[in-house]
Amino acid sequence: MKIQLIIFFIVFPILSHCQINLDYFDKFITVNYSHIDTTNVETQTMVKVWTSYLKSRIYGWLKKNDTIGAGFWNDEEKKLTTFPDQMCFLYPWLYYFPTSVLNIEPYGEGYSRILNCTAIADSTGSVDVKAIYYILIKKTNNDYKLFNYFFEQKDKLASSIVGKIRFYYPKSYRFSERKAGKLVQFRDSLSRLFDLPVRNQLVYLVDTNNSSLIGHFGCTYLKTFYTNRTGQYWKENNMLLSSFDENDHHELVHYFISARYTDCIPFFDEGIATYLGGNLGHDLSWHIKYLNKYFTRVDADTANIMNHPIIGMETQPFYITGAIIMKYANDNYGFQKVLKLLSYSEKQFTPEEVIEKELGIPRLQLNSFFLNYITKYKEK
Repeated sequence: MKIQLIIFFIVFPILSHCQINLDYFDKFITVNYSHIDTTNVETQTMVKVWTSYLKSRIYGWLKKNDTIGAGFWNDEEKKLTTFPDQMCFLYPWLYYFPTSVLNIEPYGEGYSRILNCTAIADSTGSVDVKAIYYILIKKTNNDYKLFNYFFEQKDKLASSIVGKIRFYYPKSYRFSERKAGKLVQFRDSLSRLFDLPVRNQLVYLVDTNNSSLIGHFGCTYLKTFYTNRTGQYWKENNMLLSSFDENDHHELVHYFISARYTDCIPFFDEGIATYLGGNLGHDLSWHIKYLNKYFTRVDADTANIMNHPIIGMETQPFYITGAIIMKYANDNYGFQKVLKLLSYSEKQFTPEEVIEKELGIPRLQLNSFFLNYITKYKEK
Protein backbone atom coordinates (compact mmCIF):
# COMPACT_ATOMS: atom_id res chain seq x y z
CA MET A 1 0.00 0.00 0.00
CA LYS A 2 2.84 2.42 0.77
CA ILE A 3 4.26 1.84 -2.72
CA GLN A 4 0.88 2.62 -4.27
CA LEU A 5 0.59 5.85 -2.29
CA ILE A 6 4.13 6.86 -3.30
CA ILE A 7 3.14 6.33 -6.95
CA PHE A 8 0.18 8.66 -6.32
CA PHE A 9 2.55 11.33 -5.03
CA ILE A 10 4.71 10.98 -8.17
CA VAL A 11 1.91 11.10 -10.71
CA PHE A 12 -0.35 13.58 -8.94
CA PRO A 13 1.58 16.74 -9.90
CA ILE A 14 1.20 15.68 -13.54
CA LEU A 15 -2.46 14.75 -13.22
CA SER A 16 -3.33 17.88 -11.28
CA HIS A 17 -2.63 20.06 -14.33
CA CYS A 18 -5.55 18.48 -16.12
CA GLN A 19 -9.01 17.34 -15.12
CA ILE A 20 -8.61 14.01 -13.33
CA ASN A 21 -10.95 11.27 -14.45
CA LEU A 22 -11.98 9.30 -11.38
CA ASP A 23 -11.80 6.13 -13.48
CA TYR A 24 -8.05 6.37 -12.83
CA PHE A 25 -8.81 4.86 -9.41
CA ASP A 26 -10.75 1.86 -10.75
CA LYS A 27 -7.93 -0.51 -9.85
CA PHE A 28 -8.71 0.11 -6.19
CA ILE A 29 -12.29 -1.11 -6.58
CA THR A 30 -13.70 -4.43 -7.79
CA VAL A 31 -17.35 -5.40 -8.05
CA ASN A 32 -18.51 -8.98 -7.56
CA TYR A 33 -20.79 -9.17 -10.60
CA SER A 34 -21.54 -12.86 -9.97
CA HIS A 35 -23.61 -11.76 -6.95
CA ILE A 36 -24.60 -8.25 -8.04
CA ASP A 37 -27.01 -8.01 -10.95
CA THR A 38 -26.16 -4.68 -12.55
CA THR A 39 -28.59 -5.33 -15.42
CA ASN A 40 -31.09 -3.96 -12.91
CA VAL A 41 -31.03 -0.18 -13.36
CA GLU A 42 -31.57 0.59 -9.65
CA THR A 43 -28.80 -1.79 -8.58
CA GLN A 44 -26.52 -0.37 -11.23
CA THR A 45 -27.13 3.14 -9.90
CA MET A 46 -26.39 2.10 -6.32
CA VAL A 47 -23.10 0.51 -7.36
CA LYS A 48 -22.21 3.64 -9.31
CA VAL A 49 -22.93 5.93 -6.34
CA TRP A 50 -20.89 3.85 -3.91
CA THR A 51 -17.89 3.22 -6.19
CA SER A 52 -17.84 6.88 -7.23
CA TYR A 53 -17.74 7.84 -3.58
CA LEU A 54 -14.81 5.50 -2.93
CA LYS A 55 -12.90 7.11 -5.79
CA SER A 56 -13.71 10.57 -4.44
CA ARG A 57 -12.13 9.66 -1.10
CA ILE A 58 -8.80 8.87 -2.77
CA TYR A 59 -9.05 11.99 -4.93
CA GLY A 60 -9.91 14.07 -1.84
CA TRP A 61 -6.84 12.72 -0.06
CA LEU A 62 -4.65 13.73 -2.98
CA LYS A 63 -6.20 17.20 -3.03
CA LYS A 64 -5.95 17.43 0.79
CA ASN A 65 -9.67 18.10 0.96
CA ASP A 66 -11.60 15.70 3.20
CA THR A 67 -14.96 17.22 2.24
CA ILE A 68 -14.77 15.94 -1.34
CA GLY A 69 -17.43 13.26 -1.59
CA ALA A 70 -19.73 14.78 1.04
CA GLY A 71 -22.39 15.26 -1.63
CA PHE A 72 -22.92 11.50 -1.82
CA TRP A 73 -24.34 11.53 1.73
CA ASN A 74 -27.86 12.20 2.94
CA ASP A 75 -28.87 15.67 4.11
CA GLU A 76 -29.92 14.56 7.61
CA GLU A 77 -26.46 13.36 8.58
CA LYS A 78 -24.71 16.24 6.83
CA LYS A 79 -26.53 18.60 9.18
CA LEU A 80 -24.89 16.88 12.16
CA THR A 81 -21.25 17.06 11.08
CA THR A 82 -18.97 18.52 8.41
CA PHE A 83 -18.24 15.04 7.07
CA PRO A 84 -20.63 12.23 7.96
CA ASP A 85 -18.77 9.03 6.95
CA GLN A 86 -18.24 7.16 10.23
CA MET A 87 -16.13 4.41 8.63
CA CYS A 88 -13.49 7.10 8.06
CA PHE A 89 -13.28 7.58 11.82
CA LEU A 90 -13.36 3.90 12.72
CA TYR A 91 -10.46 3.26 10.32
CA PRO A 92 -9.10 6.53 8.85
CA TRP A 93 -7.02 4.89 6.08
CA LEU A 94 -9.54 2.23 5.13
CA TYR A 95 -10.61 3.58 1.72
CA TYR A 96 -7.04 3.85 0.50
CA PHE A 97 -6.76 0.06 0.37
CA PRO A 98 -8.43 -1.95 -2.44
CA THR A 99 -12.14 -2.49 -1.85
CA SER A 100 -14.26 -5.38 -3.15
CA VAL A 101 -18.00 -4.72 -3.38
CA LEU A 102 -19.43 -8.16 -2.58
CA ASN A 103 -23.19 -7.86 -2.45
CA ILE A 104 -26.21 -5.54 -2.32
CA GLU A 105 -29.40 -6.59 -0.57
CA PRO A 106 -32.65 -4.95 0.63
CA TYR A 107 -32.55 -3.93 4.28
CA GLY A 108 -36.02 -2.57 5.04
CA GLU A 109 -37.42 0.96 5.43
CA GLY A 110 -36.34 1.66 1.86
CA TYR A 111 -32.66 0.96 2.56
CA SER A 112 -30.31 -1.39 0.80
CA ARG A 113 -27.04 -2.44 2.35
CA ILE A 114 -23.79 -2.86 0.45
CA LEU A 115 -21.35 -5.50 1.71
CA ASN A 116 -17.67 -4.67 1.26
CA CYS A 117 -14.34 -6.31 1.95
CA THR A 118 -11.21 -4.17 2.09
CA ALA A 119 -7.97 -6.13 1.82
CA ILE A 120 -4.50 -6.12 0.29
CA ALA A 121 -2.30 -8.98 -0.92
CA ASP A 122 1.48 -9.05 -0.53
CA SER A 123 4.01 -10.38 -3.06
CA THR A 124 3.50 -13.96 -1.84
CA GLY A 125 -0.26 -13.80 -2.37
CA SER A 126 -1.04 -13.66 1.35
CA VAL A 127 -4.16 -11.55 1.90
CA ASP A 128 -4.37 -9.04 4.73
CA VAL A 129 -8.04 -8.25 5.40
CA LYS A 130 -8.54 -4.76 6.81
CA ALA A 131 -12.32 -4.75 7.20
CA ILE A 132 -15.60 -6.39 6.24
CA TYR A 133 -18.49 -3.99 6.56
CA TYR A 134 -21.86 -2.76 5.31
CA ILE A 135 -22.81 0.72 4.16
CA LEU A 136 -26.44 1.76 3.71
CA ILE A 137 -27.92 3.43 0.65
CA LYS A 138 -31.42 4.79 0.08
CA LYS A 139 -33.27 6.84 -2.51
CA THR A 140 -34.19 10.30 -1.24
CA ASN A 141 -35.70 12.97 -3.51
CA ASN A 142 -35.13 10.74 -6.55
CA ASP A 143 -31.37 10.38 -5.84
CA TYR A 144 -29.55 7.58 -4.06
CA LYS A 145 -27.71 8.78 -0.96
CA LEU A 146 -25.37 7.01 1.45
CA PHE A 147 -26.21 6.47 5.12
CA ASN A 148 -24.13 5.32 8.07
CA TYR A 149 -25.22 1.99 9.49
CA PHE A 150 -25.49 3.58 12.93
CA PHE A 151 -27.99 6.14 11.61
CA GLU A 152 -30.52 3.34 11.21
CA GLN A 153 -29.30 1.25 14.16
CA LYS A 154 -29.48 3.87 16.90
CA ASP A 155 -33.29 3.91 16.88
CA LYS A 156 -33.17 0.22 17.82
CA LEU A 157 -30.98 0.91 20.87
CA ALA A 158 -31.92 2.01 24.36
CA SER A 159 -30.73 5.46 25.46
CA SER A 160 -30.35 7.54 28.60
CA ILE A 161 -29.23 11.13 29.20
CA VAL A 162 -26.99 11.76 32.21
CA GLY A 163 -25.46 15.21 32.68
CA LYS A 164 -25.57 16.28 29.00
CA ILE A 165 -24.21 12.92 27.88
CA ARG A 166 -26.56 10.80 25.77
CA PHE A 167 -25.75 7.12 26.22
CA TYR A 168 -26.75 4.53 23.61
CA TYR A 169 -26.61 0.82 24.43
CA PRO A 170 -28.33 -2.46 23.47
CA LYS A 171 -31.65 -3.10 25.17
CA SER A 172 -30.13 -6.22 26.75
CA TYR A 173 -27.25 -4.19 28.22
CA ARG A 174 -27.34 -3.52 32.00
CA PHE A 175 -26.83 0.23 32.00
CA SER A 176 -25.26 1.63 35.19
CA GLU A 177 -26.45 5.08 36.27
CA ARG A 178 -23.70 5.00 38.92
CA LYS A 179 -20.90 4.56 36.38
CA ALA A 180 -22.46 7.15 34.09
CA GLY A 181 -22.57 9.55 37.03
CA LYS A 182 -18.86 8.94 37.69
CA LEU A 183 -18.09 9.82 34.08
CA VAL A 184 -19.99 13.09 34.47
CA GLN A 185 -18.01 13.86 37.63
CA PHE A 186 -14.73 13.13 35.82
CA ARG A 187 -15.86 15.30 32.90
CA ASP A 188 -16.55 18.20 35.27
CA SER A 189 -13.11 17.82 36.88
CA LEU A 190 -11.48 17.85 33.42
CA SER A 191 -13.53 20.91 32.50
CA ARG A 192 -11.96 22.76 35.42
CA LEU A 193 -8.48 21.35 34.77
CA PHE A 194 -8.47 22.36 31.08
CA ASP A 195 -10.51 25.51 31.75
CA LEU A 196 -13.07 24.50 29.13
CA PRO A 197 -16.81 24.72 29.86
CA VAL A 198 -19.01 21.85 28.68
CA ARG A 199 -21.43 23.25 26.11
CA ASN A 200 -22.39 20.48 23.69
CA GLN A 201 -24.04 17.16 24.32
CA LEU A 202 -21.69 14.19 23.99
CA VAL A 203 -22.97 10.97 22.38
CA TYR A 204 -21.62 7.87 24.14
CA LEU A 205 -22.12 4.42 22.59
CA VAL A 206 -21.31 1.54 24.92
CA ASP A 207 -21.41 -2.24 24.48
CA THR A 208 -19.86 -5.28 26.12
CA ASN A 209 -17.10 -6.06 23.60
CA ASN A 210 -15.51 -4.78 20.40
CA SER A 211 -17.32 -7.19 18.12
CA SER A 212 -20.70 -5.93 19.31
CA LEU A 213 -19.52 -2.33 19.37
CA ILE A 214 -18.38 -2.18 15.73
CA GLY A 215 -21.45 -4.16 14.71
CA HIS A 216 -23.53 -1.04 15.34
CA PHE A 217 -21.59 0.56 12.47
CA GLY A 218 -22.13 -2.34 10.09
CA CYS A 219 -18.73 -3.97 10.67
CA THR A 220 -18.38 -7.71 10.89
CA TYR A 221 -14.58 -7.40 11.07
CA LEU A 222 -12.24 -4.45 11.65
CA LYS A 223 -8.50 -5.05 12.00
CA THR A 224 -7.81 -1.91 14.02
CA PHE A 225 -10.06 -3.16 16.83
CA TYR A 226 -7.65 -5.98 17.66
CA THR A 227 -8.29 -6.20 21.41
CA ASN A 228 -11.45 -7.51 23.04
CA ARG A 229 -12.21 -4.09 24.49
CA THR A 230 -11.25 -0.57 23.54
CA GLY A 231 -12.54 2.97 23.10
CA GLN A 232 -12.43 5.78 20.57
CA TYR A 233 -13.38 9.45 20.45
CA TRP A 234 -14.60 11.20 17.28
CA LYS A 235 -14.29 14.96 17.42
CA GLU A 236 -16.16 15.44 14.13
CA ASN A 237 -19.22 13.62 15.50
CA ASN A 238 -18.78 14.62 19.17
CA MET A 239 -19.09 10.92 19.87
CA LEU A 240 -17.34 8.49 22.21
CA LEU A 241 -17.32 4.71 21.70
CA SER A 242 -16.40 2.27 24.44
CA SER A 243 -16.57 -1.47 25.00
CA PHE A 244 -15.37 -1.10 28.61
CA ASP A 245 -18.33 0.51 30.39
CA GLU A 246 -20.12 3.82 30.88
CA ASN A 247 -17.05 5.37 32.54
CA ASP A 248 -14.22 5.43 29.96
CA HIS A 249 -11.86 8.08 31.29
CA HIS A 250 -9.16 7.73 28.62
CA GLU A 251 -11.43 8.67 25.71
CA LEU A 252 -13.06 11.48 27.66
CA VAL A 253 -9.63 13.11 28.09
CA HIS A 254 -9.30 13.10 24.28
CA TYR A 255 -12.59 15.00 24.13
CA PHE A 256 -11.03 17.92 26.03
CA ILE A 257 -7.67 17.77 24.26
CA SER A 258 -9.30 17.93 20.81
CA ALA A 259 -11.47 20.85 21.93
CA ARG A 260 -8.41 22.90 22.86
CA TYR A 261 -5.72 21.70 20.44
CA THR A 262 -6.14 20.96 16.74
CA ASP A 263 -2.64 19.74 15.86
CA CYS A 264 -1.03 18.38 19.02
CA ILE A 265 1.63 15.67 18.86
CA PRO A 266 0.03 12.18 19.24
CA PHE A 267 2.72 11.09 21.72
CA PHE A 268 1.60 13.82 24.15
CA ASP A 269 -2.08 13.40 23.26
CA GLU A 270 -2.12 9.70 24.12
CA GLY A 271 0.26 10.34 27.01
CA ILE A 272 -2.02 12.75 28.85
CA ALA A 273 -5.08 10.57 28.12
CA THR A 274 -3.26 7.58 29.64
CA TYR A 275 -1.85 9.58 32.57
CA LEU A 276 -5.24 10.99 33.56
CA GLY A 277 -7.52 8.23 32.31
CA GLY A 278 -5.55 4.99 32.18
CA ASN A 279 -5.51 2.69 29.16
CA LEU A 280 -7.06 -0.67 28.22
CA GLY A 281 -8.81 -0.90 31.58
CA HIS A 282 -5.75 -0.24 33.78
CA ASP A 283 -4.24 2.86 35.36
CA LEU A 284 -0.73 4.15 34.65
CA SER A 285 0.74 2.50 37.74
CA TRP A 286 -0.35 -0.93 36.52
CA HIS A 287 1.16 -0.37 33.08
CA ILE A 288 4.52 0.87 34.42
CA LYS A 289 4.85 -2.19 36.62
CA TYR A 290 3.89 -4.40 33.69
CA LEU A 291 6.55 -2.77 31.51
CA ASN A 292 9.18 -3.20 34.22
CA LYS A 293 8.40 -6.89 34.46
CA TYR A 294 8.52 -7.23 30.68
CA PHE A 295 11.78 -5.33 30.17
CA THR A 296 13.63 -7.18 32.93
CA ARG A 297 13.47 -10.37 30.87
CA VAL A 298 16.81 -11.56 29.56
CA ASP A 299 15.78 -11.34 25.89
CA ALA A 300 13.87 -8.05 26.14
CA ASP A 301 14.71 -5.38 23.56
CA THR A 302 15.15 -2.10 25.43
CA ALA A 303 16.94 -0.17 22.69
CA ASN A 304 13.96 2.05 21.88
CA ILE A 305 11.25 1.78 24.51
CA MET A 306 9.31 4.78 23.25
CA ASN A 307 8.70 3.13 19.87
CA HIS A 308 8.61 -0.47 21.07
CA PRO A 309 5.84 -2.53 19.43
CA ILE A 310 2.62 -3.25 21.27
CA ILE A 311 3.15 -5.90 23.95
CA GLY A 312 0.41 -8.43 23.28
CA MET A 313 -3.02 -7.05 24.14
CA GLU A 314 -1.93 -5.78 27.53
CA THR A 315 -0.04 -2.55 27.01
CA GLN A 316 1.32 -0.12 24.43
CA PRO A 317 4.77 1.31 25.28
CA PHE A 318 4.11 4.37 23.09
CA TYR A 319 1.11 5.32 25.26
CA ILE A 320 2.86 4.50 28.54
CA THR A 321 6.09 6.38 27.81
CA GLY A 322 3.94 9.32 26.73
CA ALA A 323 2.10 9.13 30.05
CA ILE A 324 5.40 8.97 31.95
CA ILE A 325 6.54 12.18 30.25
CA MET A 326 3.26 13.93 31.07
CA LYS A 327 3.41 12.76 34.69
CA TYR A 328 7.03 13.92 34.95
CA ALA A 329 6.09 17.31 33.49
CA ASN A 330 3.17 17.73 35.89
CA ASP A 331 5.07 16.53 38.96
CA ASN A 332 8.09 18.75 38.33
CA TYR A 333 6.67 21.82 36.59
CA GLY A 334 2.90 21.79 37.11
CA PHE A 335 -0.05 21.30 34.75
CA GLN A 336 0.77 24.41 32.73
CA LYS A 337 3.84 22.58 31.45
CA VAL A 338 1.57 19.70 30.36
CA LEU A 339 -0.52 22.17 28.41
CA LYS A 340 2.64 23.63 26.90
CA LEU A 341 3.69 20.20 25.60
CA LEU A 342 0.24 19.75 24.06
CA SER A 343 0.47 23.11 22.32
CA TYR A 344 3.29 22.06 19.97
CA SER A 345 2.30 21.26 16.40
CA GLU A 346 2.76 17.74 15.03
CA LYS A 347 3.56 19.27 11.63
CA GLN A 348 6.54 21.22 12.99
CA PHE A 349 8.03 19.27 15.91
CA THR A 350 8.92 15.76 17.02
CA PRO A 351 8.29 14.56 20.60
CA GLU A 352 12.04 14.29 21.20
CA GLU A 353 12.60 17.92 20.19
CA VAL A 354 9.88 19.18 22.50
CA ILE A 355 10.98 17.02 25.44
CA GLU A 356 14.55 18.27 25.17
CA LYS A 357 13.45 21.89 24.85
CA GLU A 358 10.77 21.93 27.57
CA LEU A 359 11.96 19.29 30.05
CA GLY A 360 15.70 19.33 29.49
CA ILE A 361 16.00 15.61 28.71
CA PRO A 362 18.43 15.19 25.77
CA ARG A 363 17.10 12.90 23.06
CA LEU A 364 20.16 10.65 23.34
CA GLN A 365 19.39 10.10 27.02
CA LEU A 366 15.62 9.69 26.63
CA ASN A 367 15.65 5.90 26.43
CA SER A 368 17.79 5.68 29.58
CA PHE A 369 15.36 8.10 31.26
CA PHE A 370 12.45 5.75 30.56
CA LEU A 371 14.35 2.66 31.75
CA ASN A 372 15.37 4.36 34.99
CA TYR A 373 11.89 5.77 35.57
CA ILE A 374 10.19 2.41 35.05
CA THR A 375 12.66 0.65 37.37
CA LYS A 376 12.45 3.24 40.14
CA TYR A 377 8.66 3.47 39.92
CA LYS A 378 8.39 -0.26 40.62
CA GLU A 379 10.23 0.27 43.89
CA LYS A 380 7.67 2.81 45.17
